[in-house]
Amino acid sequence: MNKTTAFIFFGIILVGLAISLFTLKGCGEKVAPEEVVIVPAVGLPKESGDKPALDSPPVKPEKPEPEKAVSPAPATPPAPDPSKSAAFKTPDAAMRALAEKIGAKDYPGFAALAGPGAISPEIEAKVKALIEDPQLKLDPAKPHVEISKSAEGLRWAFNFVPSTGEGAVRQLYTDLATLPDEALDIAKVSLPIDLGPARGTPAAAGVPAAPADALGIPAAIASADALTVAHAFSQAVVRRDFKMARELADPGAVTDERVAALMIAVEEGKFRLREDRPLVVTLSRDDITWVLARVQSESAASEFAVELGKLGEAWKVNGLTFSKVLSALSEAAGGGDVAYSPIVEDPEGGDSLVLYFEFDEAGLNARSERQLAIVADILSQGSERVIRINGHADALGSDNYNVALSDRRAEAIRQALIRMGVKPDQVVTEAFGAAKPRKPNFLPDGSDNPSGRSQNRRAEVLLDF
Repeated sequence: MNKTTAFIFFGIILVGLAISLFTLKGCGEKVAPEEVVIVPAVGLPKESGDKPALDSPPVKPEKPEPEKAVSPAPATPPAPDPSKSAAFKTPDAAMRALAEKIGAKDYPGFAALAGPGAISPEIEAKVKALIEDPQLKLDPAKPHVEISKSAEGLRWAFNFVPSTGEGAVRQLYTDLATLPDEALDIAKVSLPIDLGPARGTPAAAGVPAAPADALGIPAAIASADALTVAHAFSQAVVRRDFKMARELADPGAVTDERVAALMIAVEEGKFRLREDRPLVVTLSRDDITWVLARVQSESAASEFAVELGKLGEAWKVNGLTFSKVLSALSEAAGGGDVAYSPIVEDPEGGDSLVLYFEFDEAGLNARSERQLAIVADILSQGSERVIRINGHADALGSDNYNVALSDRRAEAIRQALIRMGVKPDQVVTEAFGAAKPRKPNFLPDGSDNPSGRSQNRRAEVLLDF
């Protein structure tokens, strides 16, 4: 092959290569590989690393059809729950709404506003009669008042007074519960114990008679909640209604002496229950409740604690603490010639009631007479009860004179109790003169101690039967 022939031969080869390359490039641009999903063959295990089986044919995924837009159904507001009463923003708003129904003597409207279940069938007839009574109206000056506040809710009361003239205030309780949105709901309407079904009284129309329970507890007490019992007990103490207070207390836990001592302390301090929120619930459980009863005099405020527990199924007072009332009395004891602390510790145990006298006097004042009326109530509960009255005197005067004076003081109390119906053999007296002072008659420097002597001119009533 000569040189010319070789050039022609290699030139033809280069042209062929160029044409081949051009053709392959064009095919790659026009035919793109499709996007595929490799599906493993059915029944064959995957290889390690989740590799697809080699004999799985490529499958082109199907594109889902677009969903049709569906318009949401119009929202329907939930139907009101017929078991719920109306909700109120404030307690006053709730009470004003109910008061409007009471003012119109509209019991059906009152019951509808309170809601189903708020008024129990056992008291419905009495509540209806109270609201519709033409002889009663809401107190224009104070139609409703707050009774207590606790973690569980609020208790308010409507005050009913005679339509004409004067008379005792009758109350109707309304309990308010807080809803999740902080609005208030009427939870319960109830009656104080003195308006509830009582033992031995005819039942209201349509209401079956409610006898005492197996423990002899009146039905009105057996069906009352702890707060109702605490309120009734506190009112009885302030009114010096010993029989009612005794009925509300557990006799196995609270003695007659303790109840009487609290009554005398309240009487001595001229305390009355506060008008607004007289009760504060400090503890509330299924079987125990603690309540503070707040009292007020013209010059001081104080409180006593009432502990309640279950006796059978009924709530009863089973503890009393009134140290704050006694402290208030002690602070006032130095304000005059007569001491006013009515309770001292009995050296033989327990408490003793104390009546005080003016200097060189054995006569009883009006306050002492009221105190002895409480003692007479206790003694009237059983003729087997016998009390001891110890007379005392301060240190001024001779021993013989002071013994005679202290004897006259004890005898004055004995005679007063006999006039109140106590049998003579229920009272035993003894005179000690100045031999057992409670406070020093003289100061350390030997000078007179009028404050101490005022607390030694006394007679102690020992209720230790």
